[in-house]
Amino acid sequence: MTDPRKWTRIAALAVLVPGAALANGAAITGEEIAAALVANDVVYDQIGWERHLENGRLVSRSLESPFGQTSVGEWRIEGDARCLRWTRAMDWACYRVEIEGDTLRFIDEMGNVSAGRLEPR
Repeated sequence: MTDPRKWTRIAALAVLVPGAALANGAAITGEEIAAALVANDVVYDQIGWERHLENGRLVSRSLESPFGQTSVGEWRIEGDARCLRWTRAMDWACYRVEIEGDTLRFIDEMGNVSAGRLEPR
């Protein structure tokens, strides 16, 4: 019988070790999500990037705006999901996280996917 924790460890390796890959994408635990996000920037091709700081700050830069607007929000882990909000007046939006190689996918409760690439800092 396969140990289900094996896939968790492989997912963590794929996040933290450049070039490591997973075959079919795998959900990762909250602890692994946090470690991956703090160690890497999430780059969205032709859109921008996000940087998750250890103190819970989230910095995002949009390449689509004329001057590359930077926004600051907050992030946290709830269970095995990454949650974020851009102002304290907003509710937290949480996303399931999957990884395949250096591709990270955030999936909302409706099944919408935002895919980015992990780039070590």
